[in-house]
Amino acid sequence: MSVPGEEGLLPLFLMLAGKTVLVVGAGSVAEGKIASLLDVGARVRVVAPAATEGVQRLAREGRVEWHARPFDDRDAEDAWLAFAATSDREVQRQVAQATRARRVFCVAVDDPADASAYSGSVVRRPPFTIAVSSNGATPALTRLVREVIEQVLPSEGWIDHARRLRAKWRAEGTPMGDRFAELVRDVKQRGP
Repeated sequence: MSVPGEEGLLPLFLMLAGKTVLVVGAGSVAEGKIASLLDVGARVRVVAPAATEGVQRLAREGRVEWHARPFDDRDAEDAWLAFAATSDREVQRQVAQATRARRVFCVAVDDPADASAYSGSVVRRPPFTIAVSSNGATPALTRLVREVIEQVLPSEGWIDHARRLRAKWRAEGTPMGDRFAELVRDVKQRGP
């Protein structure tokens, strides 16, 4: 089965610090998206007639801008990215149309047909940020794959060792093409 937009996807990571991100909806799913956006420093504008206590608290604290009303197409005007996180198919469609008209990418939660972007299940273990996506087709399986990746990521000791190797390679002028093979040999010698 093919998902709309399955071919031609470009995975990338967005720097959203200080940029306005629109979230339409303020239920529990939207609250999770809002938390992720705040974690990366985005300016979050929420539009929803009602909100969870958590979203209301964030608004009272001035951490999000909440408009307690239905979505209006103009809400998308200065956004860099939008999340349509409602259970109302018509509102999802309206957000998708408004963002498309303004060339704003839209993550339509649990609604691949109205999405122009997909979010992934994210693993953050500095310096790694890994996102896994199934293009909205199998969110539960995506989460499982993320959990498997979390288990196999190298420990902090390995990360520190890799940083030391990189510093050594740079000091010695080791060509980029030779570095990976040396890292693999080193891993085999050191063990997991």
